[in-house]
Amino acid sequence: MFVGNVVYIWGNLHGNNYMKKTLLILNIIALIVSIAWLLYEQTFEPLITTIGLIATLISIIFSNKDGEGTTIMKQKGGKQSTNYQAKGDINL
Repeated sequence: MFVGNVVYIWGNLHGNNYMKKTLLILNIIALIVSIAWLLYEQTFEPLITTIGLIATLISIIFSNKDGEGTTIMKQKGGKQSTNYQAKGDINL
């Protein structure tokens, strides 16, 4: 059943999103290793690692499939004004 879920998630990653697929594979491998570590040594360090990897896996699965952000930038200016829009600091 776990393999079926991985195949389903893999199929839902659209296009040439190789980076996201690579991160998914690496996260699953690390999660398996951390679960084995948790079973071997039951302390807080492997527990926190496992929880962090589960959170990362969830964020990879539910992140934007297109790889593009959905941020909309709107700008409004007053009368006889000039609007400047930049990604960072701007000096006028």
